[in-house]
Amino acid sequence: MMSGLDRPASTDPGALEGATARPRMLCAWVLVSALAIVVIYLGTIGSYPFADPDEPRYAEIPREMLELGDWITPHLNYVKYFEKPPLVYWLTALSFKVFGIHEWTARVWPAVFGLVGIVMAFVLGRAMFDVWTGCAAAALLAAAPFYFGLSQIVILDAPVSGLITVMLGCVWLAYSGEHRRLFTVLAYAAMGLAVLTKGPMALLLPGAIVVVFLVLQRNLGALRWLCSPLGMLVLVAIALPWFLVVSVRNPEFVSFFIVKQHFDRFFRPDEHQQPLWFFVPIVLGGWLPWSAFVFLAPRAIARFLRQAMRLRLPPAVLYCVIWSAVIFGFFSLSGSKLGTYVLPMFCPMAILLACFFRSVIDRNDTPVLVRGCIAVLVLGVSAVVAAAVAPFVVSDAQVGQVVPSIFAAGAVLVLTATGALVAIRRRNLQVAFATLLMGVLAFQGVAFTARRVATQYRTLGMTIRRLAQPQDQVVSYRQYVIGVNFYAQHRVILTGGRGELSFGSLQGDHHEFFWDGDDPLVQAWSAPRHMFLVINRADLEVLKGRLRPAPREVAAQNKKVVVVNFD
Repeated sequence: MMSGLDRPASTDPGALEGATARPRMLCAWVLVSALAIVVIYLGTIGSYPFADPDEPRYAEIPREMLELGDWITPHLNYVKYFEKPPLVYWLTALSFKVFGIHEWTARVWPAVFGLVGIVMAFVLGRAMFDVWTGCAAAALLAAAPFYFGLSQIVILDAPVSGLITVMLGCVWLAYSGEHRRLFTVLAYAAMGLAVLTKGPMALLLPGAIVVVFLVLQRNLGALRWLCSPLGMLVLVAIALPWFLVVSVRNPEFVSFFIVKQHFDRFFRPDEHQQPLWFFVPIVLGGWLPWSAFVFLAPRAIARFLRQAMRLRLPPAVLYCVIWSAVIFGFFSLSGSKLGTYVLPMFCPMAILLACFFRSVIDRNDTPVLVRGCIAVLVLGVSAVVAAAVAPFVVSDAQVGQVVPSIFAAGAVLVLTATGALVAIRRRNLQVAFATLLMGVLAFQGVAFTARRVATQYRTLGMTIRRLAQPQDQVVSYRQYVIGVNFYAQHRVILTGGRGELSFGSLQGDHHEFFWDGDDPLVQAWSAPRHMFLVINRADLEVLKGRLRPAPREVAAQNKKVVVVNFD
């Protein structure tokens, strides 16, 4: 698996000139690709409202941190909320404080951690193999639609994935003998930050991956330097203080966070229950179109499986395989499954994919690339046809909003596949591969503009923020609409259900903000105090006969309206 850059230099003057040009071309390609990745990952994160419920939740908690001045106990709608540790809340709150409260400052941290994972893919690919593999791994990870999508929204998976990637990357760098003490301490520091992002899972999973690798390598002696006292001290210094302080201030924290959010969620889940094979289509679909290239190369798959069954994989490949397999297996066995859980396995998979494409190019295996390009072409044509047909067969108004995005994304894939096929015909497989990478990056940026149709309530929240006074009531009927909470920057009274605020509503006296049944709402509606009621239009039709004075609509979005009890 040697590229032209790795072969011995020739004494021929023309060859020497070509050898000099190739590194320059590689450097130029890397710089252009890196710039494109940064622009695509950061360029549009402030262009769209938050999609309910996850994004406004992870933006509202840091907003309330700033407002309440409490950086220890997270709050959501001003009640305690212990679902996750606070690192990303802290970072987002700092962004809000420095740059203001809006979508870009909330989404910047998932995007930054996504870029951190891409950088680590380059560093690891280069350390494990060579510069070409590192560049290809970074570009492939950046051009993985699932990875890109999760780096563009305000949830915790991209940050924890980036930190786990840094931790396991530093372990490999230490294992390979480069600055072992430094990288070991950095691994523990990254682990501490990951624990502060997602909890004990970020401690257990990387530890299991390293132990399994050392067992299969028959090198448990490495645990002597891996179990670094200084590293453990750094881990404890980073991760433990918040857990101690929040537990002292909130005695109920340990039971809820450790038992309910971790032990019960894995062994006795009451939500997100999915079959054992749940993550298979997510991983394969999340890697399209690159997974299509692999499955259209059955000989390469068979060769890899034979090596794996005989345990003849090189240590670097084995490390990536174990990294991916442990994460996939752990969450597949978990009783509670969300598609985002497997994101930390995407970096090692990118490195393995880079090795696959390196092998295809070095072997001049043109049929594999041709078959993959045809698959990309089919995907693109299918998207274009679907966009053209959808308005005629689906009456939903939202279809019309996403059709331009689907059509443009399909057109990008068609042009990408066509350009790559032309390069293959000219026997320039490197250019074909680069064309595919840049094309899929562009495809992601175009396709993700379809997120404009995600359920969001910025119009409702901003209307309330503009009209409501601090003493006015904002009431959400039978559903906690977090987007309204964030954009209105006003506490919301819940009636008819508490949802994810059930635990927090019982910590302290919050009875005046949680109403059971419709009677408290009807009584408060008739009182002199101004009320903004967020309600489904269908529910309003049923309820408005009991509301005096008659409700006046001031805003509408999706199925919900905001009505008030004053003129």
